[in-house]
Amino acid sequence: MNVCRRSMHLAAVALLLCFVSPPLGAQDAPGPYPELDGHRFSPTRTVGDPWIRTHVVSYLGLGQATDLLQPPIVIDGDTIPGLEGELLYATIDFEYQQRIVDWFAFRVGYAVDARLGTELGTLLARGVNTITGFEIGWLARVLESERDMLSLDFEVSNKSVTQVDIAGFVEDVIEGVEADIVRKSNTLRFSGGGRYAHAFSPLFGIIAVANLGVGESVRRDEDDEVFTQLGAQLDFDLASWRNIPLNVALGYLYDSYPEASQDVDGSISTGYLRVGYVARNDFTIGLQFSGSSVPLQGDDNRAKFGIVEFDLRYYF
Repeated sequence: MNVCRRSMHLAAVALLLCFVSPPLGAQDAPGPYPELDGHRFSPTRTVGDPWIRTHVVSYLGLGQATDLLQPPIVIDGDTIPGLEGELLYATIDFEYQQRIVDWFAFRVGYAVDARLGTELGTLLARGVNTITGFEIGWLARVLESERDMLSLDFEVSNKSVTQVDIAGFVEDVIEGVEADIVRKSNTLRFSGGGRYAHAFSPLFGIIAVANLGVGESVRRDEDDEVFTQLGAQLDFDLASWRNIPLNVALGYLYDSYPEASQDVDGSISTGYLRVGYVARNDFTIGLQFSGSSVPLQGDDNRAKFGIVEFDLRYYF
């Protein structure tokens, strides 16, 4: 009886191993960290990467725009001269991506962005703006070689935009129309495109993205608009050069129709530098310095935002 039981146990274990273990001759599953031909890439949310990996990532960022000359405010025929001021920006972002099969992944993210004036001039002219909402995406790999990888990306986002408009509220009260100091709107966007990575050597690589989409305007009086996103990143893996567990990325992103506050009027250009610490093959810590050029309504000069982001990324 004991022999029979042991035989049954061994048979069950063997059957389980047949389902769990890969077939003979199959390639081993790739390592978790994004890598091509010995080059470890520096992942960012600004220019997305094409890897089909299960990961969780969190972002925390702070930024500021200084020496902004606010446009004059006209209330009941009286003009309040424009004042200089500052804008403060903060963001918290979480993303989880699940690898379904070796060529397809699904992701979901949630973001909270806030922008407010820190002085009287910017508080009156720009108020307080928050953007919160979900993003859902699908990533499918269509090409992979020793040095190249190309994936198709599709994303849907639904964001809620809230603006505390002090100057607009006072003007509406004086004019005797319906006045709301807090104004809310929702934006729904669909986009699709490609993500490409190439390793020139263990030291140097590139990542590029191109997206085309359609989205609702934050302002209800404007029609939906087709938009484009174009970005590229130069990538340096210092571990392959001097055995330093760091990678450095220099990148740029152009967004013709950004998900931003109601007073952003036009495309946004962003350049960035990210330094990542990679001591393990499944975990990275990054510090990213970004500079964005943002056109604001009523201001002939584009606002210059400086942003510092801290990210934690873990691969399964």
